[in-house]
Amino acid sequence: MEGFLIAVRTLHFTAAITLTGVFAFEGLVAGPAFRQSGSAPANAAELHSRLDWLAWASLALALVSGAAWLVAVAAGMSGKPMSVALLQGAVPVVLIRTRFGEDWVLRFALAVLLGLCLLGQRRRAGGALRWMALFLAGGMLASLAWAGHGAATPGPPGDLHLTADILHLLAAGLWLGTLPSLILLLAEARRTGDADWAAVARAATRRYSVLAVASVTVLLAGGMVNTWFLTGTVPALVGTEYGRLLLAKISLFIAMLLVAAVNLLRLTPRLADSTSRTRNIVRRTVARLQSNARIETALGLGVLAIVGALGTLPPGLHSEPGWPFPFRLDIDALTAGSQILLAVLAVAICVCGVGIAASAAAGRYRRSAFFAAGLVLCLAGGWPPLRPAIERAYPTSFYAPAEPYAAASVVRGAAVYAENCALCHGATGRGDGPAAGRLPIRPADLTEPHLFAHTPGDLFWWVGHGMDEGVMPGFAGALNPNQRWDVINFIRARAAGVLALRIGSEITAAAVPEVPDFAFKTGGTQQTLKQVLETGPVLLVLFAPPVPVERLHQLAAAGLRVVAVGLGAPSDETSEGNRAPPFVVTVSSEATSALALFRAPEDRGETELLLDRFGKIRARWTSDMPGGLASADALIADAERIDRITAATPKRAGHSH
Repeated sequence: MEGFLIAVRTLHFTAAITLTGVFAFEGLVAGPAFRQSGSAPANAAELHSRLDWLAWASLALALVSGAAWLVAVAAGMSGKPMSVALLQGAVPVVLIRTRFGEDWVLRFALAVLLGLCLLGQRRRAGGALRWMALFLAGGMLASLAWAGHGAATPGPPGDLHLTADILHLLAAGLWLGTLPSLILLLAEARRTGDADWAAVARAATRRYSVLAVASVTVLLAGGMVNTWFLTGTVPALVGTEYGRLLLAKISLFIAMLLVAAVNLLRLTPRLADSTSRTRNIVRRTVARLQSNARIETALGLGVLAIVGALGTLPPGLHSEPGWPFPFRLDIDALTAGSQILLAVLAVAICVCGVGIAASAAAGRYRRSAFFAAGLVLCLAGGWPPLRPAIERAYPTSFYAPAEPYAAASVVRGAAVYAENCALCHGATGRGDGPAAGRLPIRPADLTEPHLFAHTPGDLFWWVGHGMDEGVMPGFAGALNPNQRWDVINFIRARAAGVLALRIGSEITAAAVPEVPDFAFKTGGTQQTLKQVLETGPVLLVLFAPPVPVERLHQLAAAGLRVVAVGLGAPSDETSEGNRAPPFVVTVSSEATSALALFRAPEDRGETELLLDRFGKIRARWTSDMPGGLASADALIADAERIDRITAATPKRAGHSH
């Protein structure tokens, strides 16, 4: 069924693109070329007849493939064979109750109107009907955007994605769709070889070149937007089936550009050269142009086949990326100067690459060698500053945790750690477990900052497959994936708690640890820390009994966002009669256990953590610190400063399912 769906999608896209291309070629290329050349070849009618035949064939293919696509979708939704889906009325349900069905009905109506235009053209030649046919064919092609991933992105970003998808499709119709028509025109010019057709070929190729350049520009812009929304990261691009197919599509597109560059920069000028207008030279040039147009068309069909397959797959950002290389680049490990230098070199490398391709396409091989030398110099110059960013990588390096970094996962991970890891790494994670002394290499200290130099996916690989040379065994056979993610969350939370002790009262913009998310209840409403942080920085108050009533009233008077959690005592403790102090929330025992990791051993009953929007600790106070807790006014000023810090947003590395 999947193969059938890919096939009918490919045929339908091919038909819709060719339909748009036929009418665009007649209106924007062939017609003006005949007028511009000042000639009216006797057999121009033969060309128009062949273009009409191509339009009819494309329309018939669009109708047949569209009907087959509808049946395939109905069968897929019903989970039954296509014959059964047809007999049991699944097709009408899809037409009436789904967005795909509404889009299909629109395309069918446009196809019927387009057929009427073609009939009208046969009875009476008219420019208005051809322009109307181009409008209808473009509408059919553009409506395919609603049958793809572009229509699934919600909100304002979805409008941008859908618009880019529509423009991408229309540009494909104006470039790839016009190639069959161009081949037919060049075939006529080559067959006759007379002066009139040579003039038409010159004018048509010039006009086609302008149309192709404009279309490619739109294709590139729309393609970049679509790639960002559907993959968005290098791991999703190279590590998922969708991303690898997209790379294959991009490779074919680049090959098409190289062939088109030869046509534009080398062959088309020969037709325009007044000293080269002999019959043999024109015929040979037209033959080369026709052959290259066929190559472009074949490559374009490969692109459409990939498009047909991409529509049946989840986007790269919604798939778990498997990293295929033994290394990765950690650009954050570089200095700002190195990053700027590498960015400049990257631009220079792109310029050199384009220069090599354009010069070679134009036959300027010396200039191409000059750009190649520049490319080599840029690559050599970029290696020294880039080398510190190269880190070892594993197939799971860019996995997104299947278990969120939250209190419940941390507590489950603590139990898994005690049973499987504490023997070597120790109860506190410092590599001093009972078995550590018998090992040839001391176990790693899991409370040091180096832990956060590795991605969660790196840790997931080590927990499952062990370390090199038998230093650490793998636990894939003993722990399921969720248990491995739980223990990783615990290790990260405990290390974050240890590192938090090094944070003082001064706001820091450096890399800082993160507090795990947790749920709490206040005023009869349940929320999470993550939800509260969406509104801005939060002061997290961790206290031991008794409740710091006076302090909480001071913070309330200042208008701060505060979440106060009692550790070691019921968090709904009240004072002053039955009135609960402000900000005190009710949490589960799991939350108190996880948050206890972030309390100083001797804080005289209170630790306050100022968190940014991502839950990262930007400042910390305890009752026993010199100067004690910060004043409410100072906290407000600090919160405003934190809100201005440009924090690194979570990387788009994919979504786990």
